[in-house]
Amino acid sequence: MTLAKDINIVSTFLSHEQVRLDPFTDKFQRHDTIVLCVSAIFHCAETLFRALQRQGSDLTPTLVLCGGIGHSTPHLYAAVAKNPRYAHLAEQITGLPEAQVMEKILDACFSGSNVRNSGVKVLVEDKSTNCGANATETRKLLRKNGLLVSGSKVLIIQDPTMSLRTKMSFEKAFEGDRVAFEACPTFVPMVTEVEGRLRFESREAVTEDDLWEMDRFLGLILGEIVRLRDDDSGYGPKGKRFIGHVDVPDTVLEAYARLERSVQAKR
Repeated sequence: MTLAKDINIVSTFLSHEQVRLDPFTDKFQRHDTIVLCVSAIFHCAETLFRALQRQGSDLTPTLVLCGGIGHSTPHLYAAVAKNPRYAHLAEQITGLPEAQVMEKILDACFSGSNVRNSGVKVLVEDKSTNCGANATETRKLLRKNGLLVSGSKVLIIQDPTMSLRTKMSFEKAFEGDRVAFEACPTFVPMVTEVEGRLRFESREAVTEDDLWEMDRFLGLILGEIVRLRDDDSGYGPKGKRFIGHVDVPDTVLEAYARLERSVQAKR
């Protein structure tokens, strides 16, 4: 296995792509609620917002923008400031919770008023500071608005590095509510090696400029496997009990081990 192949094995597993959202066609799966967990990877929000511009409430009647102020919030502010599409909002968003930042982007750049007028109810969950709280605070918000409905179908859109864990966090938080969750990372990050250097593959309108610094990306995916393994150090039933049990395939664990050794050797 090459380093790039190991990274792609781990990345594909963590992305957990169950639903592919294409904003440029009328072929879509309708969900009772779509939850956008805000991140500095704008492809996630842009894919959803373009789909809502085209399909409105035919895509979903309820959109939850999810995220307070946490350790990743400065990355969001920085991403807004350097992005030519959103930099004009930089002075307005500093100090705001992540969900409010994304609401400003929706309204200013993706015709948020038209989306609402189509029948989409936009709810802002701006108290959560981590992945688990994204789930518990969203549950509170849906319940408060009379939208915690047994048998409902919810789509979770999240940064691909956290897509699987986020879905598992929502399933844990909604235990007993009979709500079905599906994960939509909007893309699966893949890398290749060019002249001995790791590069992200350009695909699905995602360029390297839109993504993580490579070292940060590797740190994120390595950390996710630690959290997902059901052992004393993980977030599962044998560890911190933040999520249910996750079966991590041997191929993923083997790729993770090789990748971890490679990263450690370069430090």
